[in-house]
Amino acid sequence: MLLNEDEMTRLWLLRKGYEPLRSDCRIERSDGADLQSAARLECRLWMERLLAEGNPALIILHDLVGEAELPLSMTTAPSLLVRLPGECARPVAVKLKSWLSPATLVEAGSARARAQYTPYGAGGVSSPVAVIHPDNRLELFSPAYDDNDTLEYLMCAMRLTDADGRPMYEFRPTALDTL
Repeated sequence: MLLNEDEMTRLWLLRKGYEPLRSDCRIERSDGADLQSAARLECRLWMERLLAEGNPALIILHDLVGEAELPLSMTTAPSLLVRLPGECARPVAVKLKSWLSPATLVEAGSARARAQYTPYGAGGVSSPVAVIHPDNRLELFSPAYDDNDTLEYLMCAMRLTDADGRPMYEFRPTALDTL
């Protein structure tokens, strides 16, 4: 599903039981609460949480290898560093062409991430690890020892916006069960 903000707000109100309202009566609030604005904020928070923490099966993932220019830079660790675009809420899967399997994704600062900086703890091509840094960098351990290694795929949960900068909501229909 791909919905603009107005469509998502209407769907949110419908799923939460606020609409459709009865046609034989009129309800007015006197406390000044704007139900549309409150629902719009709840929609944004729900989507942000879904992208950041939700089951990847509920999200439409984007392969950034085909969608964006992603230069890789070799570090002295040895690792490859890729800067993720600002719209990337989180990477979900990554694989270099030299790797035998996709990487295990870990947060920077975890014990597994720290082990990648030692020669005997680094994952290697048979058990690769991708470290997610808070500044939207993804560090890939361990690449092949040539400078020709490239990304096979990089699947990310993305924050989408329309031409006016308003959020777009892209998810699988089963994600509606988490509302």
